[in-house]
This record gives sequence, structure tokens and C-alpha cells, in this order.
Amino acid sequence: MKIKCMLKKTLSVLLAGAMSLTVFTACDDKKDNDKDTSSVKEMLLDVFETATNSTSLSGVFSGNANAASKTDMSIEFGKGITDALGTEVKPLSLTSETKLKDSKAGTDISVSYGGNSLISLNGIYDNDSKEMYIKVPELSDAYLSISSKDLDGLKDNIISSGKAISGIKNPAVFDIKKLAELKVTDYENLLKDYIKTVADSLPKAGKEEDYSGSLSDVEYNYKLKTYTITYNDAKNIIEKVFEKLKNDEKIKELAVGILGSILEITDDSYAAKLDELKENCVKELSSDLNEEISLIFDGDNLVGIKDNATLMCIDRKDAYVLSLESETANYLFKATETDGKINLICNAEIPAVNEDTQDFSLELKAEGLEVTDKDNGFISGDADIAIQADNNNIKIEMGSKAEEKNLSSELKLNVNDVEYIKLTSTSEITSSSDISDPSGTIYTLSQIEDYQTSMKLDELTANFKKVLGDDLTSALSSIFSSKGGDDDSDISSDDVSVNEDDEKGAIMLEDYYNEDGSFNYDKLKEDLGEEDYKAFMSQIDLDDFKVDADDIEF
Repeated sequence: MKIKCMLKKTLSVLLAGAMSLTVFTACDDKKDNDKDTSSVKEMLLDVFETATNSTSLSGVFSGNANAASKTDMSIEFGKGITDALGTEVKPLSLTSETKLKDSKAGTDISVSYGGNSLISLNGIYDNDSKEMYIKVPELSDAYLSISSKDLDGLKDNIISSGKAISGIKNPAVFDIKKLAELKVTDYENLLKDYIKTVADSLPKAGKEEDYSGSLSDVEYNYKLKTYTITYNDAKNIIEKVFEKLKNDEKIKELAVGILGSILEITDDSYAAKLDELKENCVKELSSDLNEEISLIFDGDNLVGIKDNATLMCIDRKDAYVLSLESETANYLFKATETDGKINLICNAEIPAVNEDTQDFSLELKAEGLEVTDKDNGFISGDADIAIQADNNNIKIEMGSKAEEKNLSSELKLNVNDVEYIKLTSTSEITSSSDISDPSGTIYTLSQIEDYQTSMKLDELTANFKKVLGDDLTSALSSIFSSKGGDDDSDISSDDVSVNEDDEKGAIMLEDYYNEDGSFNYDKLKEDLGEEDYKAFMSQIDLDDFKVDADDIEF
């Protein structure tokens, strides 16, 4: 059977989505809730929404933005990076100033290396004109303008070129305004509503039993109900869900506004698309379907599904736990509260499935998470992440502390007990002011060739080499560039093989100079051998003794 039971698949997806979202959303009203205090999930929601800080950006789209901040960041490179590159790497610094005012957003970013300026960027977005302006002074004195019409034209060109992927006819062009206005709470509530629709459409349970225990020391006392699902039962559930979808204006708004350009959904075609999808779902059902499904309930609330994998959540005022247990993956999320601060752990384990894969595990621990300044998006707390993958132990340490209108943060990355990166940053809330329209030369995308003519690539490249230094420039060039192309098409992997042993056996010409500056040809001939010595000498112009190493062949 192609799908053992459509209901199991539907419920698993719905429950996984709903319970994952409830990590950051408010608790349902239950008998153990105290209206005067926050639940763990309400506190998590506060932390999550503060971290995303989407309200400031959405203010630009409504024309009511008024926020500004300055961030200074420093990245220090540890032994892991310097060993990999084979040279010293100085600290990289980044300064950014961002302003959101009325319907405009502006940002200035500058990057320096070892205290010397490397590159900078100025960006302005005007929601009234739907125009974005970008200027990199070191690259060009002009701005490059990108408008919504430009993006529409780019989209049309992509579509007309026939570069569709997997049957998706339109590229992923999202409505940025709708994305900025997304609220996790709204969509978690939507998912819960659809889970209830499925639960209410179930036939009468054939068996009901107590289902009690504990997850990560948090006890639960649920009911396990077993249902026998026939073709008509599954068909009824699918039809009820799709009927609700057709009449759900919120889902329609999301589908058309965010996914419309990808799936070619419009207000007029929305219902027809759903009918088509519903029919396809029903066709996947076997006419002789007769399967059991076991669901976990907390009162009337569906909180889990028990099959080959057990997916379940414990939703209490003082704790929230989400668990997935199966043969292919185990996942546990637990959040608790101490003195008004959130502590959480998250463990994920994925065992190797064959000799070509390896075990993967992730452990996250966070302590003392609290919102210290919601208006400005400041969160204090510490977190550690440990990852084991491909025989590597990766450890990330993070911490942040907020005081008044300032936030200090630090992050360290270690691999196999070797430090790679240390990042420190400070953010300061400043006062917003009017954002000036760009002045000077402005090129649109249709004038891209003119913009390219204005580019100062030679100056930019020269400055990069000067600031980074010869050693680091050479090291980075060896990573980001490689020989290849048509000129090398006649060289096979059998023709050239460079490895560590080759480098150890290489002939270094500087080793053959005598103290008086003369060259010791006899010693070179002895080391190379008669044949290779002749081949080498035949390629040297003894008049000026200039040798191009790339032209020497043995």
C-alpha cells in the first residue's frame, strides 16, 4: 500500500507542526493556570518574539517605524583558522548603524581588518516607492537601484526561460510585507484548530486506556485511544479538513500572498486548487483501508500519536516538553522556569543507518533566558551547544547581558577542543532621524552595464591585497580559486598527482646557491639525475636566468 494510512500521515504532520510551534506560543487555558502569572510557554513566546523583533521592520511597511541602533562586532580567529590557512589572521571588525523611520529603512555597514578599512555598504529601502538602493563606495560612486518592477521583470524572465524546477512554474518570490507580519501565535492556533477538526471527525474509539509516565522528570497522565479507520472514515476526515481550508480566509491570505507565485494560486483559483489537492489525497487511499491508529489525549486535547514513532508533548504551566521517539531519530525539548527566567534543554540523536553514515547528536542547554528590554529586542542569558558529527566534536558557547540600552554578547566556536572563532559584539540603542534619499548617480537594473562601467574593481582589489597582506591573500586565493577550464582539458587525473609526499620530494632551487652567490650545478645534477637534469636545463635561458615555474615540465 503506497500510504499505510493517510490519517496517520496527516496527523503526524499537523501534530509535529503544532507542537513545535507551541514551544513559542501561549498555553491553552487550563485548570492549573494562574491568570496572574505567566506559563512557561508564554515566557518562551516572549523570548522568541523579542529575538525575532519583527515588529520594528513591519513598522516600515505601515509607515510608522521609529527605531535606531548601532552595533560593533569583532571576530578573532583562533588556532584552528590560522593553522588551516597557514598564516596569522588578524581580527575582523564590523560596524553597522541601522535606522527605521516612517516608511524607510537605512543601514550603513563598514568592515575593517587589522584596524584598516576593507569595504563598506550603504543601503536604503523606501516602502512608499518600493525601491531599494545599494552603494558600495569602494566599488562605485553610484547607487544601484532595485524596484519591485525590476523584481517582477526578473521573475518574468526566469519563467519565460523555462527554468522551472520539479513542476514549480514560478520562482519563490515572497511578499516581504506578509513575512514581516507573521505571528507565530496565530499560526499555532490555526494548526490546533485543524487538529481539533481531525479529532472531531474520528469515529468512536474502539479502545481506551490510561497512558501515564514521565518525560525528563515531568510526569503526564493521559489517555490512549485506539481507532479503526476505514476508507470512508479517512475520506470523511480529508473532506472535512479541506472544506475548512476553503472557508478559512486566514489560510487563503497566506496561500495567495506568500505561496501564490510559487504554486500559481490566486484568489479566484484558490478553491479549485484545494479541490484538486483533495481529490489527489482521496485517490491515495486504498478502498479496502482498515487500519488502527492510536492517539494520545489530554482531556479533549489531542497531544500525541503512537505508532512506529511516538510523538507527544506535555503542556503544563511550570514545564513544556516535546518528545519524538523512534528507531531513526530521538528528539527531546524541555523548558522550565526559575525565578522568572527560562531554562531549557534540547537533545537530538540520529543514529547511523549504514556504513556510509555516522551517528549525529546535538545537545543544547540554556540557562537564565529572560527578556530584559522587549521594546529594543534585548535578551539576557547563556547557552551552550554541543554537536557530534563526522567524528568531530563541535562546541558553541554563547552569552548575552543587557544593561539599560546596551547589549553585550559573546560567542565562541571550538572544534575538537581547538578554538576557531571568538565573536564579541555590543549593541546600543540610538535615536532615529529622517532617512535621506540617495543622491548622485543612480543606475537601475536596466542600466547594469553602465553601472559595471563605473565599477572600480582594480582599486578594490588592490585595497583588499594591501589590507589583508600577501600571506593571507595568497592563502585565501588558494582556497577560492583553482586551475581548470578549457586550457586544462587535456590533463587527466593520471597525468598530475600532487600530494604531501610530492611536496617533501620537491627540489628547492634556493638550496643550491653557494655562499658566494654562485649556483651549484653539480649538486643539482647529482640530486635530479642525468635525465631530469637535462630536461630542466633545456628550459632555462642561461642569458638572463629567468624561469617560469609553471612552464617547467619533467
